[in-house]
Amino acid sequence: MRKEESTIIFVSRDKSFIKEYKISRNKLLLYTILFLTTFLISGKFVLDWLLEFRYDSKVEFLEKNNQFLQKQLAEMKEKISTIDTQLADIENRDDEIRMILGVNELGEDVRDVGIGGTNFEYKFADQVVDPDVADDLSHQMVMIDKLEREVKLELQSFGDLLNTYYAKEDSIRHMPALNPILDGRITSGFGMRLHPIFKRYRKHPGIDFAAKTGAPIYAAADGEVKLAQYNGGYGKCVYIDHLYGFESRYGHMDKILVRKGQRVKRGDKIGLVGKTGVATAPHLHFEVHYKGKEVNPRYYFFNDLSLNELVVEEDRQ
Repeated sequence: MRKEESTIIFVSRDKSFIKEYKISRNKLLLYTILFLTTFLISGKFVLDWLLEFRYDSKVEFLEKNNQFLQKQLAEMKEKISTIDTQLADIENRDDEIRMILGVNELGEDVRDVGIGGTNFEYKFADQVVDPDVADDLSHQMVMIDKLEREVKLELQSFGDLLNTYYAKEDSIRHMPALNPILDGRITSGFGMRLHPIFKRYRKHPGIDFAAKTGAPIYAAADGEVKLAQYNGGYGKCVYIDHLYGFESRYGHMDKILVRKGQRVKRGDKIGLVGKTGVATAPHLHFEVHYKGKEVNPRYYFFNDLSLNELVVEEDRQ
């Protein structure tokens, strides 16, 4: 049987050299397979080397990138924590102001403004950020979104409170919100206590401020003097009608500086500290009544209403 052969001819460009090779079809096929196999194996080695080089480079990049992100994340957490604490203080102040203005507090359902979703993690997916870092970053972005919503709510709330204040400005001036004694230390609070003289548990209808004899006593709000005289266990005392249902009482004075029917303003000097009546030492007994009932005076004190500033202003005038 005739063996099938293939002829391979090499010819130079100027045709000065011509060479002819005869090779069987089987050998040609074998050589072709060997060549392609060698090429593929070599290509695989080159490809593996390129992939490994690229992977190592990416790992190095990601390690540096993730270290930077973790540092930024720690700073972000600290700032978010600080803002969250400050916002909680603002919310408490909001509640106090609402109570003073007689406005309903914002309920938890209103304050729970919701946490919106975020595609923050997807933004980092193409950078192959460490999953733990990505999750943490996503959580912090959610917290920032929540804080932004809460801040907007508080801004709206304080805007509403400001409008309420303007509408109730006159009644607020007549609210006994000023601590009536300068640098006085509270020695007895409102509520049940063991009476220091009678040694029995009795309701204490006000609060006591320790002070030296002769220390000035100031009106807690605008109003009209309802009583200015000696009155049993209260000793020398002053009652001020502040309108809008409020009345304040000041007991155990050493000296009364106002008279019945006199109009006074918040911060006016109305008497001096003493120990007249039922008292063991010099102090001011201070009460607040609202619509005929004794209430805790501390509920109405404005922490940022400075008696020092009022006294300085009075001295200037």
